[in-house]
Amino acid sequence: MKKETDQTVEISLLDMLSSLKNHIALIILITLLSAGIFWAINKFVLVPTYDSTVQFYIEASTTDEDNPSLGLQAVNLAQRIANTYIELMTTNSFLDLLSAETGLDLSAAELREMITYRSIQDTEILQASVRTTSPELSLEIAQKIAKTAPKAMNEVKANATLIVVDQPLLAKEQSTPNVMRNTALGFVLGLFLGSALAVLRDILDIKLKTEEDITKNFDIKIIGIVPKIK
Repeated sequence: MKKETDQTVEISLLDMLSSLKNHIALIILITLLSAGIFWAINKFVLVPTYDSTVQFYIEASTTDEDNPSLGLQAVNLAQRIANTYIELMTTNSFLDLLSAETGLDLSAAELREMITYRSIQDTEILQASVRTTSPELSLEIAQKIAKTAPKAMNEVKANATLIVVDQPLLAKEQSTPNVMRNTALGFVLGLFLGSALAVLRDILDIKLKTEEDITKNFDIKIIGIVPKIK
């Protein structure tokens, strides 16, 4: 029984390899077509975006005014304050202030979609990233955050100071889409679909084309064949 089972698996794998070999042209065509479509969409359809990032350092005292008995160290306190700052810098009041500083006709909701904040793990660094369809606009908004945030946040939290440690720069390359990576994904997807289609095509084809098809699928012997007459 084990021998028969092993033989069945071996035959199935051989059949799959045979299908791939017989339909190699179809597989190549689908793979190249898929990669080409992904490349064209990423290159000509999707709108590129650009990032500009500013980093702040949170300088905090060792005493937490809200919980003086905990005696938190400066690093732990700064990490807690970073989360507070992130929430404060996503409020409508701060975004309205930022919009006024930029002089651009951008609502708080629009700015909220453009800006992302994150606290660098196990550090006192807070990072703000601006992503828009224009590298100049991303830089301008990031520069205004660098100018506006320290004063606005320091007024809210007296026991901590927000200091700019890394000024934003003009993006030289687009952040999204990643054309090369997405084209590679399209290539892999096309290769998978082409291979699957080749194997499926042979599985669904029940026509008997050769003597081997008869002996392989039926327990009978061939006693003769009708030759082709040209």
